[in-house]
Amino acid sequence: MRGCLVQSRKTTSVLAAALLFCGLLGPGTAPPATGGGPACRPAELFATDNTTDGFELPAVATIALTGTVVTGSTLVDGVFWSNERQQIGYERSREFHLCVVDAPTLHNAAEALHRQFNQEAVLTFDYLPQNAPEADAILITVPDIGIARFRDAFASDLAAHHRLRGGSVTTADHTLILVAGNGDLDVARRLVEEAGGDWNATTIAHGRREFVN
Repeated sequence: MRGCLVQSRKTTSVLAAALLFCGLLGPGTAPPATGGGPACRPAELFATDNTTDGFELPAVATIALTGTVVTGSTLVDGVFWSNERQQIGYERSREFHLCVVDAPTLHNAAEALHRQFNQEAVLTFDYLPQNAPEADAILITVPDIGIARFRDAFASDLAAHHRLRGGSVTTADHTLILVAGNGDLDVARRLVEEAGGDWNATTIAHGRREFVN
């Protein structure tokens, strides 16, 4: 699981969720809980950082209004295939580390960002046990892959355009992040190796993905 994840319940205010970043309220600190609701579980949300006046905090506030807790975020360089434009796009993006009560709440958070910030598509990944019936995807992380190498590899791999639809590289430590369907492991591995990555160094998590557009 990526980011500094905490177990908490639904936040009682937008401000509490907006402050719940590593180093602000501190790891392991949750906003006040209301009642005896179910504990949340970790998830990821990828969105384009496409505003000129700051995206992170307004996005956190939008997500919080859906009852989702943001536990941190990571700035990434995104490479994606646009079905709408039928071409590859390159945009600075942000991976939000979330804690959600259930799948509908995660969908609602993605839908809210999609509408408010005019996103072409928002990708979510809900961590689940490998044998869960709804686990249809894997999240793959690979260290030490630069954005230029990944961009070139993705641009030349037609299968990756339609089956993976893109990927992200963290700006701080150059970690590649791919979200692939369970049946697309071969495409993901080829793409990693074409980008100069070491497949033996990969970390794989299981879960459910959704493109909200």
